[in-house]
Amino acid sequence: MNPRRRVLWINILFGAGLALALPWLAAGLLAHLWGGARGTAWSSQHAYAVRTFWMGVVGVAGALASAGIGFMEPLLALTWLYMAARVTRGFLAWEREEWITDPGRFL
Repeated sequence: MNPRRRVLWINILFGAGLALALPWLAAGLLAHLWGGARGTAWSSQHAYAVRTFWMGVVGVAGALASAGIGFMEPLLALTWLYMAARVTRGFLAWEREEWITDPGRFL
Protein backbone atom coordinates (compact mmCIF):
# COMPACT_ATOMS: atom_id res chain seq x y z
CA MET A 1 0.00 0.00 0.00
CA ASN A 2 1.40 3.38 -0.92
CA PRO A 3 2.13 5.98 1.79
CA ARG A 4 -0.64 8.33 0.63
CA ARG A 5 -3.25 5.63 1.09
CA ARG A 6 -1.81 4.68 4.48
CA VAL A 7 -2.16 8.26 5.71
CA LEU A 8 -5.73 8.34 4.39
CA TRP A 9 -6.65 5.22 6.37
CA ILE A 10 -5.03 6.58 9.50
CA ASN A 11 -6.95 9.85 9.14
CA ILE A 12 -10.24 8.02 8.52
CA LEU A 13 -9.73 5.91 11.63
CA PHE A 14 -8.84 8.99 13.69
CA GLY A 15 -12.02 10.67 12.41
CA ALA A 16 -14.11 7.64 13.39
CA GLY A 17 -12.25 7.56 16.68
CA LEU A 18 -13.76 10.90 17.61
CA ALA A 19 -17.01 8.98 18.13
CA LEU A 20 -15.64 5.63 19.25
CA ALA A 21 -12.43 4.72 21.04
CA LEU A 22 -11.58 1.53 19.13
CA PRO A 23 -10.87 3.19 15.74
CA TRP A 24 -8.66 5.72 17.55
CA LEU A 25 -6.57 2.91 19.01
CA ALA A 26 -6.42 1.19 15.61
CA ALA A 27 -5.22 4.42 13.97
CA GLY A 28 -2.50 4.83 16.58
CA LEU A 29 -1.40 1.23 16.14
CA LEU A 30 -1.28 1.56 12.34
CA ALA A 31 0.61 4.85 12.54
CA HIS A 32 3.23 3.15 14.69
CA LEU A 33 3.40 -0.05 12.62
CA TRP A 34 3.47 1.54 9.18
CA GLY A 35 5.97 4.22 10.07
CA GLY A 36 6.82 7.07 7.78
CA ALA A 37 7.91 7.06 4.16
CA ARG A 38 11.20 8.86 4.69
CA GLY A 39 11.90 11.84 2.45
CA THR A 40 8.29 12.37 1.37
CA ALA A 41 5.45 14.57 2.58
CA TRP A 42 3.88 11.45 4.02
CA SER A 43 6.69 11.04 6.55
CA SER A 44 5.68 14.28 8.26
CA GLN A 45 2.04 13.19 8.22
CA HIS A 46 2.92 9.87 9.84
CA ALA A 47 4.85 11.70 12.57
CA TYR A 48 1.86 14.00 13.03
CA ALA A 49 -0.47 11.00 13.34
CA VAL A 50 1.73 9.36 15.98
CA ARG A 51 1.84 12.61 17.95
CA THR A 52 -1.94 13.01 17.61
CA PHE A 53 -2.45 9.53 19.03
CA TRP A 54 -0.25 10.13 22.07
CA MET A 55 -1.76 13.55 22.77
CA GLY A 56 -5.21 11.96 22.75
CA VAL A 57 -4.07 9.23 25.13
CA VAL A 58 -2.55 11.80 27.51
CA GLY A 59 -5.69 13.96 27.35
CA VAL A 60 -8.01 11.06 28.17
CA ALA A 61 -5.69 9.78 30.91
CA GLY A 62 -5.57 13.25 32.45
CA ALA A 63 -9.35 13.52 32.33
CA LEU A 64 -9.77 10.13 33.98
CA ALA A 65 -7.23 11.03 36.64
CA SER A 66 -9.15 14.20 37.47
CA ALA A 67 -12.49 12.42 37.86
CA GLY A 68 -12.29 12.64 41.64
CA ILE A 69 -12.14 16.43 41.65
CA GLY A 70 -14.88 17.04 39.08
CA PHE A 71 -12.83 18.04 36.04
CA MET A 72 -13.33 14.89 33.99
CA GLU A 73 -16.13 16.11 31.69
CA PRO A 74 -14.58 19.50 30.81
CA LEU A 75 -11.18 17.90 30.16
CA LEU A 76 -12.74 15.21 27.98
CA ALA A 77 -14.58 17.90 26.00
CA LEU A 78 -11.39 19.93 25.55
CA THR A 79 -9.47 16.82 24.52
CA TRP A 80 -12.16 15.96 21.97
CA LEU A 81 -12.09 19.47 20.48
CA TYR A 82 -8.31 19.43 20.35
CA MET A 83 -8.25 16.04 18.63
CA ALA A 84 -10.92 17.17 16.17
CA ALA A 85 -8.72 20.13 15.23
CA ARG A 86 -5.69 17.87 14.73
CA VAL A 87 -7.69 15.37 12.63
CA THR A 88 -9.01 18.23 10.49
CA ARG A 89 -5.49 19.55 9.95
CA GLY A 90 -4.34 16.04 9.02
CA PHE A 91 -7.11 15.68 6.43
CA LEU A 92 -6.38 19.12 4.95
CA ALA A 93 -2.67 18.34 4.63
CA TRP A 94 -3.50 14.98 3.05
CA GLU A 95 -5.84 16.56 0.52
CA ARG A 96 -3.28 19.21 -0.46
CA GLU A 97 -0.46 16.62 -0.48
CA GLU A 98 1.74 18.92 1.58
CA TRP A 99 4.21 18.55 4.40
CA ILE A 100 3.02 19.23 7.89
CA THR A 101 5.67 21.79 8.66
CA ASP A 102 6.31 20.81 12.26
CA PRO A 103 4.58 17.56 13.21
CA GLY A 104 5.83 18.01 16.78
CA ARG A 105 3.79 21.19 17.33
CA PHE A 106 0.80 21.15 19.61
CA LEU A 107 -1.57 22.04 16.77
